Amino acid sequence: MRRTQIYLDETLYDYLRHESETKKKTISDIIRENIRSSMPGNTDRIIQSASKVYGVWKDKEMDVDAYVRTVRRDRKI
Repeated sequence: MRRTQIYLDETLYDYLRHESETKKKTISDIIRENIRSSMPGNTDRIIQSASKVYGVWKDKEMDVDAYVRTVRRDRKI
């Protein structure tokens, strides 16, 4: 790992400090995670995340059309 120094305006620093306290992670960890997530070739992470939720509702019987109609009562379908 290499060490680097960056300058942040107050708004960015305040945001990162808040995220750090909320997530119980260092500011450096949060910055690295955000850089990694924006890097090209991040499809492996996306596929892993999608595979974790794939089939979660497979045992549910649901009428999708009826559900959409209840959600969108104010609009015609």
